Amino acid sequence: MNDIVRVCKFVPLNVSSKFAICGLPLRLDTYKYCSFGCVYCFANNREIMAFDKKFQVGDVDWLERKLAKVLEKKSIKKDDFLETLISKNITWHCGGMSDPFQPIEQALGITKKTIDITNKYGVHILFSTKADTTYDCDIRPDLHTFQLSITNVENNKTIEPNVPDIERRLRFYRELKSRGFKVGIRIQPFIPNITTIEIVKMFRDADHFTLEGIKLVPQNEEHKEFLYKTLKLKPSDFTQMGLLNLLPTIRLELYKPFIDYFETHNISYSIADNDLRRLSSNFCCCGDELIRKSMSIDTTYMLKQFGVNYTKQQIDEQIRNNEIASCKCNDLFASNRQEGCKTVQAFYDKRFYRKTSIFSPYFQYDDQQPSLFDYDFSEDDEL
Repeated sequence: MNDIVRVCKFVPLNVSSKFAICGLPLRLDTYKYCSFGCVYCFANNREIMAFDKKFQVGDVDWLERKLAKVLEKKSIKKDDFLETLISKNITWHCGGMSDPFQPIEQALGITKKTIDITNKYGVHILFSTKADTTYDCDIRPDLHTFQLSITNVENNKTIEPNVPDIERRLRFYRELKSRGFKVGIRIQPFIPNITTIEIVKMFRDADHFTLEGIKLVPQNEEHKEFLYKTLKLKPSDFTQMGLLNLLPTIRLELYKPFIDYFETHNISYSIADNDLRRLSSNFCCCGDELIRKSMSIDTTYMLKQFGVNYTKQQIDEQIRNNEIASCKCNDLFASNRQEGCKTVQAFYDKRFYRKTSIFSPYFQYDDQQPSLFDYDFSEDDEL
């Protein structure tokens, strides 16, 4: 008798704990597993974010019930953050923790089943992927956009052992563009000695570019040492902001040729590093062209709309306009990071004025006043 294989399922749609810094807080993942095996992936190396090691797939039946409840029956709990955001037709971001179009999709079709459900309700989804195919999923230019994650054009298998070659991804990009899809390029992570301006030149007609520096997991010594050696970096190149980030001075120097190129050629771009979001040319760090609607309470939006000195009163007004002040958010954080804050409003009330709060305007790096980075950041200081 053949053994019965039980497939573990998880809730595929959640509100991200990074809702204060991300305009697309509805996060969709179809798998808790990724076969691309990128060595820099902090999602698989950070204990607080670690997946259960068992292979898991998104529960599409749960998703269908949830969408029917909120969008068809209009039954919404007023303090339920997830249901409130679903009802507002915010663009969903799919692929933040595992690639929706990795090879296992061909066998299991979880992403396809998910898309078939969301298409019924006209849900707009931004897909982030390193793949070179969508395995015949029913993707539509009126409902779906793409971010292709590109770190290098050299097919560096040391850091991305199972990612399709750049030539295949370029063909995929051209196919999407020819079919009328909006496609952005996310240069994440931006890696010194590996990431070059050739990425921008290869995908010059992309609808948007996003830059974000590499991050290391401070508690994972093996992960850190391997990357230091592989990427020719040293501990002194990094500062701790929850995760280890390259020093802002290093990132600014690395990004300058890219930003100069973007501005010279009138190319849309943004910086997704939490301390450099003021440099973005868009209201959403994923690119305004790639979204239908964002939350408009996140750092990038506030900086673009109100400038680097935006106030607590301005963010409070945005929270009220989005009707999320009373939504519960304490369950998005580990118990030691909740600080008694149960609602979105309480969360901002407690943390807005902290210089170490990454969604506060005071957190933005100013190269004329770099004293912020004399602070010793702890894990609790990053969302």
